[in-house]
Amino acid sequence: MAHDGADIGTQPTEAAAEYLMTIRYMHGEGQPVIAARLAERLGVSPATVSEMVTRLVREGLLGVDGDTRQLNLTDRGREAAERTFRRHALSEWLLTEVIGLGWAEADEEAHHLQHAFSDRVTDKIDELLGHPPTCPHGNPIPRDGRTPERPAGLPLSAAQAGSDVTILRVTEEAEEDARLLTFLQENGVRPGHIFEVVEVAGHIGTMTLRRAAGGAQDGHEVTIGLVAAAKLRMLEGRADQSLFHRVPERARLAATG
Repeated sequence: MAHDGADIGTQPTEAAAEYLMTIRYMHGEGQPVIAARLAERLGVSPATVSEMVTRLVREGLLGVDGDTRQLNLTDRGREAAERTFRRHALSEWLLTEVIGLGWAEADEEAHHLQHAFSDRVTDKIDELLGHPPTCPHGNPIPRDGRTPERPAGLPLSAAQAGSDVTILRVTEEAEEDARLLTFLQENGVRPGHIFEVVEVAGHIGTMTLRRAAGGAQDGHEVTIGLVAAAKLRMLEGRADQSLFHRVPERARLAATG
């Protein structure tokens, strides 16, 4: 896989990369990105955001709409954000499926690793993992300026009682909640897993799912809040399992050998 030759020395700083990636997430969720919302999402002060935005604009990574004050990634900014996300996603695969960390811990560790890998090392990890099209949570990994075509899916909260659903992805918004990530992993609510919707209790804001036959947690039931379920995407029915990546056995053998 070829890249433009950029390496770790020419990447945005760790803080700048986090801003670019967060703006990319928010655009992907259809949210208009203004400084106040970005500050809220990042948990920093408006003054801190203003300072960083000024810097990113000066470096040609970000643009500000003169009328709406919305923040938009430039082509260079989008490329930098996508490169960071690719490293983050591959780090998560490595940490969860090869090393054996939990989702929440792996997400935290990946924030450090995503700034440590060169493009050459990133490509080697990608090859070892079998070129996953998504992160472990089902969000597409851009490559060479292109994002893999994936079904959009529907919010899990929209599922009807009595139906079967296949978990498609855990949105970036949900990924930011470590407790939710841990809950989902412990209950097998992950991309590719099929559930029967046992009950949707709108009056108390919950839904109950039962793991479909054939899985390691066959028959396991889990109750999830509708607010959290709205942050997950599902496909109706039993989806084609070729949509969902499985890390090759050689990667696990490499870790134990």
